[in-house]
Amino acid sequence: MIGTMRKQLCAVLALALVIGVGAVSFRSAHASAADSAAVAQPQPTGCVPKGARFRENGWRGSRRVALTFDGGPTSQYTSKVLAQLRKAKVHATFFIRGQFIHGHTKLLRQELAEGHELANHSYSHPHFPGSYDISRTTKLIRDATGYRPCLFRAPYGSVNDALFSRVRHQHMLTIGWDVDSWDSLYDNVSESTVYSRVVNGARPGSIILMHDGEGSHQATLRALGPILRNLKRRNLQVVPVSQLLGLRQRTAG
Repeated sequence: MIGTMRKQLCAVLALALVIGVGAVSFRSAHASAADSAAVAQPQPTGCVPKGARFRENGWRGSRRVALTFDGGPTSQYTSKVLAQLRKAKVHATFFIRGQFIHGHTKLLRQELAEGHELANHSYSHPHFPGSYDISRTTKLIRDATGYRPCLFRAPYGSVNDALFSRVRHQHMLTIGWDVDSWDSLYDNVSESTVYSRVVNGARPGSIILMHDGEGSHQATLRALGPILRNLKRRNLQVVPVSQLLGLRQRTAG
């Protein structure tokens, strides 16, 4: 009798062990699959333009705003802007000036890797750039990062129907803004001016203009952190322009 009971107890323990090991294996397999899915996020390769060819803001019914930086990449400002965006855990849109890409491709790839959006700001920053000036910048961005922008911003904000047509022919939308930080209006602009221009002007759907290009943008760097904290307190989520406009993203594969 005792021998039989011992055999039954051993059988029960063995079964429990098998079930336990199976459960651990099952959980491990699912954890590994989840980890793989988290790591293997598809790499963005561009966005798909749709809707009006010129936009200055997004939908006012959503508590989202887009923060944009024009004229980079530059060694002096871009990495410092990225550090503040990273700290705040928000994503912006960088309108790239083509002539500054050489020597700064690492910054472009960093912008993309950290979840920001790349867009076209012409090659040499002329008023009303021609088709080649625009397409040249798109090619440089794509060659450096694999990303094809679908958004363009006109230098100085100078636009006309002919420019809209040139840009749309190259499968991009022209993007303006409804909040100008004035951070490039003059060299000695104050931090308080930049801050007040943004926080007083921003509302749901706003596209905010700032700069990381040539010139003096120390006020931009000093004001950016307080601006991001103000927007967060007001429950205004900072997103890239394409997300604000509801554009579909292209991904590798």
